[in-house]
Amino acid sequence: MEMIIGIIFVAIGIWVYYEIQNAPLMPDDWEEDPEVLDFLERMDEPGPWDEKHDKSFTVGGLSNDKDGDFMKFQKKLDKQKEDEDDYPDFHEHDIA
Repeated sequence: MEMIIGIIFVAIGIWVYYEIQNAPLMPDDWEEDPEVLDFLERMDEPGPWDEKHDKSFTVGGLSNDKDGDFMKFQKKLDKQKEDEDDYPDFHEHDIA
């Protein structure tokens, strides 16, 4: 039984290697492709909603909330983690 599983494993490995070798490569000039340029230009256009809702607040390209509520939440979790006892069954008075 182990021999059959080994053969199947090797056959799948060879098949995966073959597929990787024959996979089409992305062309080097994709940045100059008219379809890509058109897509990127359309992504910069404002959406169909009000201007007030059309602005996204990003930090380093990632979405973020303006009030920083998520960071407040993270700091709260970090403080709770620091306050937790690392060894709940072990206390200093048990040493003496």
